Amino acid sequence: MTGTVAIIGGGVSGTFIVLNCLKQATKPLRILWFDGNDAFCKGLAYSTTEDLYLLNVRAFNMSVFADEPAHFVNWLEKKNLPYSGKHFVPRKLFGTYVLETYLELKDKHTYVEIIQKPEEVTAITFKAAGYIITAKESHRANKLVLAVGNFLPAHPRSVSQEFISSSNYFQDAFAGEAMRKVLAAKSVTIIGAGLTMVDIVVALKHKNYNGTIHVISPHGYLPHAHNEDQLPAGENFIDPSINYSLSQIFSLVKVKLKEAFKNKLNPQSVIDTMRPHLQTLWIHFSIEEKKRFLRHLRHKWGVARHRAPKESMKGITELIDDKRLTVFKGRIYNIKTKPGGFEIQYTASADGNNVLKTNIIINCTGPEPDFNKVESPLIKQLINSSLIVNHELAYGLKTQKNGELRENVFTIGPPLKGVLWESTAVPEIRVQAKEIASKIIFD
Repeated sequence: MTGTVAIIGGGVSGTFIVLNCLKQATKPLRILWFDGNDAFCKGLAYSTTEDLYLLNVRAFNMSVFADEPAHFVNWLEKKNLPYSGKHFVPRKLFGTYVLETYLELKDKHTYVEIIQKPEEVTAITFKAAGYIITAKESHRANKLVLAVGNFLPAHPRSVSQEFISSSNYFQDAFAGEAMRKVLAAKSVTIIGAGLTMVDIVVALKHKNYNGTIHVISPHGYLPHAHNEDQLPAGENFIDPSINYSLSQIFSLVKVKLKEAFKNKLNPQSVIDTMRPHLQTLWIHFSIEEKKRFLRHLRHKWGVARHRAPKESMKGITELIDDKRLTVFKGRIYNIKTKPGGFEIQYTASADGNNVLKTNIIINCTGPEPDFNKVESPLIKQLINSSLIVNHELAYGLKTQKNGELRENVFTIGPPLKGVLWESTAVPEIRVQAKEIASKIIFD
Protein backbone atom coordinates (compact mmCIF):
# COMPACT_ATOMS: atom_id res chain seq x y z
CA MET A 1 0.00 0.00 0.00
CA THR A 2 1.28 3.47 -0.88
CA GLY A 3 2.00 5.58 2.18
CA THR A 4 0.32 8.99 2.38
CA VAL A 5 1.82 12.04 4.03
CA ALA A 6 -0.13 15.27 4.51
CA ILE A 7 1.83 18.51 4.46
CA ILE A 8 0.05 21.57 5.81
CA GLY A 9 1.59 24.71 4.35
CA GLY A 10 2.77 25.66 0.87
CA GLY A 11 5.54 28.10 1.78
CA VAL A 12 9.27 27.46 2.04
CA SER A 13 8.98 25.04 4.98
CA GLY A 14 6.40 22.83 3.28
CA THR A 15 8.08 23.07 -0.11
CA PHE A 16 11.45 22.00 1.28
CA ILE A 17 9.79 18.90 2.75
CA VAL A 18 8.26 18.09 -0.64
CA LEU A 19 11.56 18.65 -2.48
CA ASN A 20 13.44 16.36 -0.11
CA CYS A 21 10.77 13.68 -0.34
CA LEU A 22 11.06 13.80 -4.13
CA LYS A 23 14.82 13.61 -3.90
CA GLN A 24 15.01 10.78 -1.36
CA ALA A 25 12.02 8.56 -2.18
CA THR A 26 12.89 5.08 -3.44
CA LYS A 27 9.35 3.71 -3.45
CA PRO A 28 5.85 5.03 -4.23
CA LEU A 29 4.74 7.85 -1.97
CA ARG A 30 1.56 9.90 -1.97
CA ILE A 31 1.69 13.51 -0.75
CA LEU A 32 -1.40 15.56 0.07
CA TRP A 33 -0.19 19.15 0.06
CA PHE A 34 -2.46 21.86 1.50
CA ASP A 35 -2.13 25.63 1.28
CA GLY A 36 -5.06 27.94 1.98
CA ASN A 37 -3.36 30.84 0.18
CA ASP A 38 -2.71 28.80 -2.98
CA ALA A 39 0.89 30.04 -2.84
CA PHE A 40 2.61 26.69 -3.32
CA CYS A 41 6.42 26.77 -3.54
CA LYS A 42 6.77 30.53 -3.21
CA GLY A 43 4.65 31.14 -0.14
CA LEU A 44 3.64 34.71 0.64
CA ALA A 45 7.26 35.71 1.34
CA TYR A 46 8.49 34.99 -2.18
CA SER A 47 5.36 35.67 -4.23
CA THR A 48 6.24 39.31 -4.80
CA THR A 49 6.43 40.49 -8.41
CA GLU A 50 8.76 43.40 -7.61
CA ASP A 51 12.55 43.36 -7.86
CA LEU A 52 13.06 45.86 -5.04
CA TYR A 53 12.57 43.30 -2.24
CA LEU A 54 15.93 41.61 -1.66
CA LEU A 55 16.94 38.47 0.22
CA ASN A 56 18.66 39.23 3.52
CA VAL A 57 21.04 36.30 3.01
CA ARG A 58 23.66 36.09 0.28
CA ALA A 59 22.92 33.77 -2.63
CA PHE A 60 25.66 31.28 -1.74
CA ASN A 61 23.73 30.34 1.41
CA MET A 62 20.26 30.03 -0.16
CA SER A 63 20.30 26.60 -1.80
CA VAL A 64 17.14 24.58 -1.19
CA PHE A 65 19.27 21.49 -0.49
CA ALA A 66 21.56 21.10 2.53
CA ASP A 67 23.79 18.65 0.63
CA GLU A 68 24.05 20.81 -2.52
CA PRO A 69 25.18 24.21 -1.24
CA ALA A 70 25.85 25.62 -4.73
CA HIS A 71 22.44 24.63 -6.12
CA PHE A 72 20.98 28.16 -6.16
CA VAL A 73 24.15 29.81 -7.47
CA ASN A 74 24.34 27.20 -10.23
CA TRP A 75 20.73 27.97 -11.14
CA LEU A 76 21.54 31.68 -11.38
CA GLU A 77 24.46 30.90 -13.67
CA LYS A 78 22.36 28.64 -15.92
CA LYS A 79 19.84 31.47 -16.28
CA ASN A 80 22.65 33.91 -17.18
CA LEU A 81 21.49 36.22 -14.43
CA PRO A 82 23.86 38.99 -13.24
CA TYR A 83 24.34 37.62 -9.74
CA SER A 84 27.02 35.64 -7.97
CA GLY A 85 27.08 33.93 -4.61
CA LYS A 86 27.97 37.16 -2.80
CA HIS A 87 24.88 39.04 -3.99
CA PHE A 88 21.56 39.68 -2.26
CA VAL A 89 19.22 38.49 -4.96
CA PRO A 90 15.65 39.77 -5.44
CA ARG A 91 13.19 37.64 -3.51
CA LYS A 92 11.12 37.28 -6.65
CA LEU A 93 13.96 35.34 -8.28
CA PHE A 94 14.34 33.02 -5.32
CA GLY A 95 10.63 32.19 -5.54
CA THR A 96 11.04 31.35 -9.23
CA TYR A 97 14.03 29.15 -8.40
CA VAL A 98 12.11 27.18 -5.79
CA LEU A 99 9.14 26.69 -8.13
CA GLU A 100 11.29 25.56 -11.05
CA THR A 101 13.24 23.16 -8.84
CA TYR A 102 9.98 21.62 -7.67
CA LEU A 103 8.57 21.23 -11.19
CA GLU A 104 11.80 19.66 -12.43
CA LEU A 105 11.95 17.09 -9.62
CA LYS A 106 8.24 16.35 -9.86
CA ASP A 107 8.58 15.51 -13.56
CA LYS A 108 11.62 13.34 -12.88
CA HIS A 109 10.24 11.31 -9.96
CA THR A 110 6.85 10.18 -11.23
CA TYR A 111 6.41 7.49 -8.57
CA VAL A 112 5.88 10.26 -6.01
CA GLU A 113 2.27 11.37 -6.39
CA ILE A 114 1.70 14.96 -5.26
CA ILE A 115 -1.84 16.26 -4.92
CA GLN A 116 -1.96 20.00 -4.33
CA LYS A 117 -4.99 21.21 -2.41
CA PRO A 118 -5.43 25.01 -2.40
CA GLU A 119 -7.67 24.71 0.65
CA GLU A 120 -7.59 25.81 4.27
CA VAL A 121 -7.26 22.91 6.70
CA THR A 122 -9.64 23.51 9.60
CA ALA A 123 -9.14 20.40 11.72
CA ILE A 124 -6.93 17.34 12.16
CA THR A 125 -7.94 14.33 14.24
CA PHE A 126 -6.16 11.12 15.16
CA LYS A 127 -7.94 7.95 14.12
CA ALA A 128 -6.81 4.30 13.89
CA ALA A 129 -3.06 4.87 13.59
CA GLY A 130 -3.61 7.67 11.09
CA TYR A 131 -4.91 11.21 10.77
CA ILE A 132 -8.08 12.70 9.30
CA ILE A 133 -7.46 16.08 7.70
CA THR A 134 -10.55 18.24 7.30
CA ALA A 135 -10.57 20.83 4.52
CA LYS A 136 -13.30 21.11 1.88
CA GLU A 137 -13.47 17.34 2.21
CA SER A 138 -11.94 14.84 4.61
CA HIS A 139 -8.65 13.13 3.76
CA ARG A 140 -6.67 10.39 5.48
CA ALA A 141 -2.88 10.31 5.94
CA ASN A 142 -0.39 8.05 7.70
CA LYS A 143 2.02 10.84 8.50
CA LEU A 144 1.68 14.57 8.95
CA VAL A 145 3.89 17.66 8.69
CA LEU A 146 2.78 21.01 10.10
CA ALA A 147 4.71 23.45 7.93
CA VAL A 148 2.67 26.45 9.02
CA GLY A 149 5.46 29.03 8.80
CA ASN A 150 5.05 32.43 10.44
CA PHE A 151 1.84 34.03 11.65
CA LEU A 152 0.82 37.67 11.55
CA PRO A 153 2.16 39.85 14.38
CA ALA A 154 0.20 40.50 17.54
CA HIS A 155 -1.67 43.79 17.61
CA PRO A 156 0.15 46.56 19.51
CA ARG A 157 -0.79 46.81 23.18
CA SER A 158 -3.38 49.49 23.60
CA VAL A 159 -6.03 50.54 26.10
CA SER A 160 -8.35 51.17 23.17
CA GLN A 161 -8.86 48.35 20.67
CA GLU A 162 -10.93 50.36 18.19
CA PHE A 163 -7.94 50.89 15.88
CA ILE A 164 -7.81 47.17 15.02
CA SER A 165 -10.94 47.42 12.88
CA SER A 166 -9.81 50.59 11.08
CA SER A 167 -9.13 50.35 7.35
CA ASN A 168 -6.05 52.50 7.96
CA TYR A 169 -4.40 49.94 10.24
CA PHE A 170 -2.55 47.02 8.65
CA GLN A 171 -1.64 43.98 10.71
CA ASP A 172 -0.20 42.47 7.53
CA ALA A 173 2.56 44.75 6.25
CA PHE A 174 2.32 43.24 2.78
CA ALA A 175 -1.45 43.41 2.40
CA GLY A 176 -2.26 44.48 -1.15
CA GLU A 177 -4.19 47.55 -0.04
CA ALA A 178 -1.51 48.80 2.38
CA MET A 179 0.90 50.35 -0.11
CA ARG A 180 -1.88 52.06 -2.08
CA LYS A 181 -3.28 53.60 1.12
CA VAL A 182 0.11 54.85 2.31
CA LEU A 183 0.99 56.45 -1.02
CA ALA A 184 -2.21 58.50 -0.82
CA ALA A 185 -1.58 59.56 2.81
CA LYS A 186 0.50 62.37 4.29
CA SER A 187 2.01 60.25 7.03
CA VAL A 188 2.60 56.62 7.99
CA THR A 189 3.83 55.10 11.23
CA ILE A 190 5.58 51.75 11.16
CA ILE A 191 5.49 49.94 14.49
CA GLY A 192 8.61 47.80 14.76
CA ALA A 193 12.10 48.50 13.43
CA GLY A 194 13.26 45.14 12.07
CA LEU A 195 13.75 43.70 8.61
CA THR A 196 10.06 43.94 7.66
CA MET A 197 10.23 47.67 8.35
CA VAL A 198 13.24 47.85 6.02
CA ASP A 199 11.21 46.23 3.26
CA ILE A 200 8.33 48.67 3.64
CA VAL A 201 10.53 51.77 3.80
CA VAL A 202 12.60 50.65 0.79
CA ALA A 203 9.36 50.14 -1.17
CA LEU A 204 8.08 53.59 -0.19
CA LYS A 205 11.35 55.20 -1.26
CA HIS A 206 11.29 53.30 -4.54
CA LYS A 207 7.75 54.54 -5.19
CA ASN A 208 8.79 58.15 -4.42
CA TYR A 209 6.58 58.54 -1.37
CA ASN A 210 6.59 62.21 -0.35
CA GLY A 211 4.90 61.91 3.03
CA THR A 212 6.34 61.61 6.51
CA ILE A 213 7.52 58.20 7.75
CA HIS A 214 7.67 57.43 11.46
CA VAL A 215 9.22 54.26 12.89
CA ILE A 216 8.67 53.42 16.55
CA SER A 217 10.00 50.54 18.61
CA PRO A 218 10.78 49.97 22.31
CA HIS A 219 14.54 50.21 21.83
CA GLY A 220 14.84 52.28 18.66
CA TYR A 221 17.41 49.89 17.19
CA LEU A 222 17.72 49.72 13.41
CA PRO A 223 19.11 46.66 11.62
CA HIS A 224 22.78 46.69 10.75
CA ALA A 225 23.85 46.48 7.12
CA HIS A 226 25.83 43.48 5.95
CA ASN A 227 29.49 44.46 5.95
CA GLU A 228 30.84 44.77 2.41
CA ASP A 229 34.43 45.64 3.27
CA GLN A 230 37.43 43.36 2.82
CA LEU A 231 38.38 43.00 6.48
CA PRO A 232 39.39 39.40 7.25
CA ALA A 233 37.02 37.24 9.27
CA GLY A 234 37.78 36.15 12.78
CA GLU A 235 38.34 32.48 13.57
CA ASN A 236 35.77 30.16 15.08
CA PHE A 237 35.93 30.42 18.87
CA ILE A 238 33.19 28.00 19.95
CA ASP A 239 34.41 24.67 21.34
CA PRO A 240 31.63 22.12 20.57
CA SER A 241 32.75 19.94 23.49
CA ILE A 242 31.83 22.65 26.04
CA ASN A 243 28.30 23.26 27.32
CA TYR A 244 28.51 27.03 27.70
CA SER A 245 26.31 29.00 30.05
CA LEU A 246 24.64 32.18 28.81
CA SER A 247 27.01 34.30 30.91
CA GLN A 248 30.05 32.51 29.48
CA ILE A 249 28.89 33.09 25.91
CA PHE A 250 28.03 36.72 26.60
CA SER A 251 31.49 37.36 28.07
CA LEU A 252 33.23 35.44 25.29
CA VAL A 253 31.44 37.40 22.56
CA LYS A 254 32.40 40.72 24.20
CA VAL A 255 36.05 39.65 24.30
CA LYS A 256 36.01 38.52 20.66
CA LEU A 257 34.38 41.74 19.50
CA LYS A 258 37.06 43.79 21.25
CA GLU A 259 39.75 41.63 19.64
CA ALA A 260 38.13 42.07 16.23
CA PHE A 261 38.20 45.86 16.48
CA LYS A 262 41.74 45.85 17.86
CA ASN A 263 43.09 43.51 15.16
CA LYS A 264 41.07 45.10 12.31
CA LEU A 265 38.92 42.03 11.70
CA ASN A 266 35.33 42.09 10.52
CA PRO A 267 33.31 42.34 13.79
CA GLN A 268 30.25 40.79 12.11
CA SER A 269 32.27 37.61 11.61
CA VAL A 270 32.19 37.11 15.40
CA ILE A 271 28.45 36.53 15.16
CA ASP A 272 28.68 34.68 11.84
CA THR A 273 31.16 32.10 13.13
CA MET A 274 28.70 31.27 15.91
CA ARG A 275 25.87 30.38 13.53
CA PRO A 276 26.66 26.65 13.10
CA HIS A 277 26.69 26.33 16.89
CA LEU A 278 23.66 28.44 17.82
CA GLN A 279 21.12 25.62 18.06
CA THR A 280 23.43 23.52 20.27
CA LEU A 281 24.21 26.51 22.48
CA TRP A 282 20.51 27.22 22.91
CA ILE A 283 19.64 23.61 23.72
CA HIS A 284 22.23 23.54 26.50
CA PHE A 285 21.03 26.75 28.15
CA SER A 286 18.81 26.22 31.17
CA ILE A 287 15.20 27.37 30.98
CA GLU A 288 16.08 30.28 33.28
CA GLU A 289 18.97 31.31 31.03
CA LYS A 290 16.66 31.25 28.02
CA LYS A 291 14.16 33.45 29.84
CA ARG A 292 16.92 35.85 30.82
CA PHE A 293 18.07 36.02 27.21
CA LEU A 294 14.53 36.81 26.06
CA ARG A 295 14.16 39.55 28.68
CA HIS A 296 17.50 41.29 28.30
CA LEU A 297 19.36 40.25 25.14
CA ARG A 298 16.80 39.27 22.50
CA HIS A 299 16.57 42.68 20.81
CA LYS A 300 20.33 43.30 20.80
CA TRP A 301 20.93 39.83 19.43
CA GLY A 302 18.33 40.39 16.73
CA VAL A 303 20.13 43.52 15.54
CA ALA A 304 23.52 41.79 15.50
CA ARG A 305 22.29 38.59 13.90
CA HIS A 306 19.62 39.69 11.39
CA ARG A 307 21.09 42.20 8.96
CA ALA A 308 19.87 43.91 5.83
CA PRO A 309 21.63 44.42 2.48
CA LYS A 310 23.82 47.52 2.45
CA GLU A 311 21.83 48.90 -0.47
CA SER A 312 18.62 48.77 1.57
CA MET A 313 20.09 50.41 4.66
CA LYS A 314 21.66 53.13 2.51
CA GLY A 315 18.17 54.14 1.38
CA ILE A 316 16.95 54.33 4.98
CA THR A 317 19.93 56.46 6.00
CA GLU A 318 19.19 58.85 3.14
CA LEU A 319 15.58 59.25 4.26
CA ILE A 320 16.69 59.94 7.84
CA ASP A 321 19.24 62.51 6.66
CA ASP A 322 16.55 64.19 4.54
CA LYS A 323 14.25 64.43 7.60
CA ARG A 324 11.65 62.29 5.83
CA LEU A 325 12.01 59.37 8.24
CA THR A 326 12.21 59.65 12.02
CA VAL A 327 12.90 56.79 14.41
CA PHE A 328 11.25 56.98 17.83
CA LYS A 329 12.23 54.97 20.89
CA GLY A 330 9.20 54.27 23.03
CA ARG A 331 6.59 51.83 24.28
CA ILE A 332 3.07 52.26 22.98
CA TYR A 333 0.32 52.07 25.59
CA ASN A 334 -2.66 53.42 23.66
CA ILE A 335 -3.77 54.01 20.08
CA LYS A 336 -6.76 56.30 19.65
CA THR A 337 -8.72 56.34 16.41
CA LYS A 338 -9.19 59.87 15.12
CA PRO A 339 -10.78 61.36 11.98
CA GLY A 340 -8.33 60.64 9.17
CA GLY A 341 -5.97 58.55 11.26
CA PHE A 342 -4.66 57.81 14.74
CA GLU A 343 -3.12 59.27 17.84
CA ILE A 344 -0.39 56.97 19.20
CA GLN A 345 0.40 57.47 22.87
CA TYR A 346 3.74 56.12 24.04
CA THR A 347 6.23 56.44 26.85
CA ALA A 348 9.89 57.27 26.35
CA SER A 349 12.34 57.00 29.24
CA ALA A 350 13.82 60.43 28.62
CA ASP A 351 10.72 62.59 28.40
CA GLY A 352 7.74 60.67 29.76
CA ASN A 353 4.49 60.43 27.82
CA ASN A 354 4.39 61.40 24.16
CA VAL A 355 1.87 61.57 21.32
CA LEU A 356 2.46 60.72 17.68
CA LYS A 357 -0.19 61.60 15.09
CA THR A 358 -0.40 59.61 11.87
CA ASN A 359 -2.73 58.72 9.00
CA ILE A 360 -1.71 55.07 8.54
CA ILE A 361 -0.27 52.40 10.85
CA ILE A 362 1.63 49.36 9.58
CA ASN A 363 2.42 46.62 12.07
CA CYS A 364 6.00 45.35 11.56
CA THR A 365 6.60 43.96 15.04
CA GLY A 366 7.43 40.45 13.83
CA PRO A 367 5.51 37.16 13.72
CA GLU A 368 3.41 36.07 16.69
CA PRO A 369 5.45 33.23 18.29
CA ASP A 370 2.89 32.24 20.96
CA PHE A 371 0.63 29.55 19.51
CA ASN A 372 -1.91 30.15 22.28
CA LYS A 373 -2.49 33.60 20.78
CA VAL A 374 -2.55 32.65 17.10
CA GLU A 375 -5.86 33.44 15.39
CA SER A 376 -6.13 30.25 13.36
CA PRO A 377 -9.04 27.79 13.56
CA LEU A 378 -6.66 24.90 12.88
CA ILE A 379 -4.14 25.90 15.55
CA LYS A 380 -6.89 26.44 18.11
CA GLN A 381 -8.39 23.02 17.31
CA LEU A 382 -5.01 21.27 17.55
CA ILE A 383 -4.23 22.89 20.91
CA ASN A 384 -7.71 22.17 22.30
CA SER A 385 -7.41 18.52 21.26
CA SER A 386 -3.85 18.31 22.68
CA LEU A 387 -2.38 17.25 19.34
CA ILE A 388 0.07 20.13 19.79
CA VAL A 389 1.30 21.88 22.95
CA ASN A 390 2.59 25.44 23.23
CA HIS A 391 6.25 25.73 24.20
CA GLU A 392 6.84 26.86 27.79
CA LEU A 393 8.70 29.95 26.56
CA ALA A 394 5.67 30.84 24.40
CA TYR A 395 7.89 30.55 21.33
CA GLY A 396 6.60 27.87 19.01
CA LEU A 397 5.62 24.35 20.03
CA LYS A 398 6.77 21.75 22.51
CA THR A 399 8.57 19.25 20.31
CA GLN A 400 11.68 17.15 19.95
CA LYS A 401 14.66 18.96 18.47
CA ASN A 402 14.16 16.96 15.25
CA GLY A 403 10.69 18.46 14.87
CA GLU A 404 8.77 15.37 16.01
CA LEU A 405 5.60 16.42 17.84
CA ARG A 406 4.32 12.89 18.35
CA GLU A 407 4.52 9.62 16.44
CA ASN A 408 4.40 10.35 12.69
CA VAL A 409 3.68 14.06 13.25
CA PHE A 410 6.37 16.65 12.57
CA THR A 411 6.82 20.39 12.40
CA ILE A 412 9.52 22.49 10.79
CA GLY A 413 10.88 26.03 10.84
CA PRO A 414 9.37 28.78 13.04
CA PRO A 415 7.40 26.39 15.37
CA LEU A 416 10.81 25.05 16.52
CA LYS A 417 12.00 28.46 17.71
CA GLY A 418 11.55 27.72 21.42
CA VAL A 419 13.47 24.44 21.07
CA LEU A 420 16.27 25.57 18.73
CA TRP A 421 15.93 29.38 18.66
CA GLU A 422 17.70 29.60 15.28
CA SER A 423 14.99 28.01 13.12
CA THR A 424 13.46 30.57 10.77
CA ALA A 425 15.93 30.98 7.89
CA VAL A 426 16.62 28.88 4.81
CA PRO A 427 20.00 27.50 6.01
CA GLU A 428 18.34 25.93 9.06
CA ILE A 429 15.03 24.94 7.47
CA ARG A 430 16.68 23.00 4.63
CA VAL A 431 18.59 20.84 7.13
CA GLN A 432 15.39 20.11 9.06
CA ALA A 433 13.56 19.29 5.81
CA LYS A 434 16.17 16.74 4.78
CA GLU A 435 16.00 14.99 8.16
CA ILE A 436 12.20 14.99 8.36
CA ALA A 437 11.87 13.69 4.79
CA SER A 438 14.15 10.80 5.73
CA LYS A 439 11.95 9.90 8.67
CA ILE A 440 8.81 10.15 6.52
CA ILE A 441 10.25 7.83 3.88
CA PHE A 442 12.39 5.36 5.79
CA ASP A 443 10.85 5.02 9.30
